[in-house]
Amino acid sequence: MTVLGCGVRVFGLALAGSVVVGCGGGERASGVPQTSVVSVAASPTSVDAEAKVWDPCSLPDSAIGELGLNVGSRKKEVAGVDFSGWKTCSWQDSAKQYTFSVLSSEHTLAESRSRTDFTDFSDTTVGSHTALQLRTTGATHDQGCTLAVEVPDGSVLFRLLNRVSASSPPPPCAEVRRLTDSLAVFLPAD
Repeated sequence: MTVLGCGVRVFGLALAGSVVVGCGGGERASGVPQTSVVSVAASPTSVDAEAKVWDPCSLPDSAIGELGLNVGSRKKEVAGVDFSGWKTCSWQDSAKQYTFSVLSSEHTLAESRSRTDFTDFSDTTVGSHTALQLRTTGATHDQGCTLAVEVPDGSVLFRLLNRVSASSPPPPCAEVRRLTDSLAVFLPAD
């Protein structure tokens, strides 16, 4: 029997580890839709990895506000992007001179150091945590600065990016350091 106008639809059930593939819009000559089941291995690592990653949006509003950041500007993504494997949170300062982002993942400081989109590495500490100051390569090099801080299950990146239109932006590395030092008490303990 012939299948008429078959379009494929995929329905995934990540927890069960199965994908159901069926033909929509097409029918067998007998009028019965054709469906088959294909098993694929689920990736428990990605679910488990995000479960143990510290959530930067758990930083208390009172601490954020005391630093001169606009509590109402909080976003759970950076630049409108939700990065898989990362938990992120960002705020604007009250004067709208910069965006302050905090990104948490299982990635290590060594992985940050090996990235080619970072430069100007400088070993440091933040509270009791080993840390690495770095800057991005390219056009935003002078507008931004990042502190990558080691935590038990990976690292947390504190990133400050001055707005191009800012009238009197702060020196990015000094400002990200001030913010990071104040928020370090909320990081997961070693």
